[in-house]
Amino acid sequence: MKRIAVFFPWLMALAGIGIMLWLFSPGYMSWDSSYQWWQARHAEYDSVHPPLLAMIWRLCEQVWQGPGGMFALQISLLWASLAAVASALERPVWQQCLLVLALGFWPPLFGMSIHIWKDVWTMLAFAWAVAFLLKDLQQASRTMRVLALLALVAACAFRHNAITGALPFLFWIAHRENFGRTTAHAFAKKSALGILLCLSVLGLSKLPNLDPRVKSADHLLSAVILWDASAVSLQKGKLIIPPELSKDSPTLEDLKTHFSDYSAATIYESGKILNSLQFPYSAAQSQAYDELTWSLPLDHTQAYLQHRLRLTELLLGLDQKALPDSQVLMPVRVPFADNPEVSVLPSENRRLVLETLQSWIDTPWFAGWIYLSLALLTCLAIFVKNRSVQVELSIVVAVSSLAYALPLSIVSGSAEFRYLAWPVLASLISTAILFASWRAEKTR
Repeated sequence: MKRIAVFFPWLMALAGIGIMLWLFSPGYMSWDSSYQWWQARHAEYDSVHPPLLAMIWRLCEQVWQGPGGMFALQISLLWASLAAVASALERPVWQQCLLVLALGFWPPLFGMSIHIWKDVWTMLAFAWAVAFLLKDLQQASRTMRVLALLALVAACAFRHNAITGALPFLFWIAHRENFGRTTAHAFAKKSALGILLCLSVLGLSKLPNLDPRVKSADHLLSAVILWDASAVSLQKGKLIIPPELSKDSPTLEDLKTHFSDYSAATIYESGKILNSLQFPYSAAQSQAYDELTWSLPLDHTQAYLQHRLRLTELLLGLDQKALPDSQVLMPVRVPFADNPEVSVLPSENRRLVLETLQSWIDTPWFAGWIYLSLALLTCLAIFVKNRSVQVELSIVVAVSSLAYALPLSIVSGSAEFRYLAWPVLASLISTAILFASWRAEKTR
């Protein structure tokens, strides 16, 4: 019976996959999802959206044309990662099964996973890394650590900013290596290995960009920096955007008409502000952009920080009413270029589930600050004496949640909730590992 019971968490995952596919196949696609589908169909990629997702999608297209195959793969890998994490915890099988269902159907995670988003793929890659590291704790295995490294490479290949969330895991993996009994030498070797792993993961995650079909883009943050400059211009009452980065003499009124404090996208609707993603920069434009990038925090500190603090407030759910619901969930299929129209039969069950999810958008379910607070509380376990190695891993997962989320205050170009996909799941997983460890110690 015990041999059969080990499959129960995986059966729960299989049930979750079936429900998700029944309700939401072929998934939803925001603008960037539709754009990556177009890339997959035409084998034309760019480095603005890391190409790995579109490359996987192209493979799916060979078997199952349309977004349905990609959605099925995404859902399967996500639920399988949850089962892998749960089954690696030292808890009774019924608790493992409950954890799989709780995480899979947790409203914000459930709501995000119905969209084909690289944020979801980043999240599931991190979850697989945690699962492999939990297995490594059960029985020290370099194979499990290597698999965790590969999962972290994938996570960083799906999103440019994922490296900050990967750093705690990379130094944990280095820490798990045995370099002998000499404490001083072992610490130095582990630190050096941690740095080497960071550089290696960064390098390996960029390998898809070497494909000759990938069009490289410079100044990836230009759309964000010019949005910041627009916010500062409006606050100071004077245009600080260099003339090299604009056309047709934009005015403050132009900026005010198109500016939104929750997304950089709208500022470019006038066509008067030039970001490098739409208009490749010349040498003069690149120089003007570099100067603007440094001048914002140095010469306009107060206005710049006010804008960034407002974004953080919206991103973390501290002013949920002010954030449009479309920045949280986007249950649409945005048309793009020559992508085929996706037709789906109406479903009353789907409608009811979506209405319920959308009614919860402005509730604590979707308040990012709550999950980061939970991760911060888990980090306090570092002060526990004689803590087990499982507790230490829970702290690493919690630190990853914070390390991934906090830099978004500076580099994010919008307050879209999906950017917090991994921090939300990481905070829940870290708590689950922590309590599972404490319960296991009490029953020994």
